[in-house]
Amino acid sequence: MEVLRSFRRNAVHVRKALEFMAQEPGHVGVERGYLQDAGLMERYKRLSIPVRRALNPTDRASFAQALKGLTGTDGVGQITAAWQGLQAELDSTVGLGGGKVPRRQILSDWLDAAAFYDKLERDRAYDRLIDQWGKAAEGIGAQLTEQAAEVIIQLDEAAAAVLGEPVILPPPPKTPPPPPDPDEKWWKRLLRI
Repeated sequence: MEVLRSFRRNAVHVRKALEFMAQEPGHVGVERGYLQDAGLMERYKRLSIPVRRALNPTDRASFAQALKGLTGTDGVGQITAAWQGLQAELDSTVGLGGGKVPRRQILSDWLDAAAFYDKLERDRAYDRLIDQWGKAAEGIGAQLTEQAAEVIIQLDEAAAAVLGEPVILPPPPKTPPPPPDPDEKWWKRLLRI
């Protein structure tokens, strides 16, 4: 059950990112001869981090582990079929850069580029993605990310039913502030206020 709870906490972030993407439409303009959406990476950054976690089979929030925990419950057959369909698509290849490239590799590189995207471009993960696969990788990566998010949401709804929880989890309780340090001088605490 702890695997399902970890998966559900991660799925909350997927839901929030999808809501944000629905509220924030892109603003398309031309840059360097290509149609470019200036806020695309910022919108997908929110979605890519929890999707990366769900697609990582060794993560506590792994889709595969959560699906295994729900084996034998109602509606899991449809989710399993959707997951296998996504896996089949990820295993298929597409012609980019003069060769056949597995879509799984493009999705992995896209998720890394989006997750580690920095407006100041210190890491340049996005630039490496475009240099390696071209602008087509952006569209393929975005489409596969959204497909993965849809399957994650389906499993989250099934996990909510099994756990008897609401589909949309309430926010976690706030952690209280730590107690004051007994070794700290009284005048330092007073100056902080």
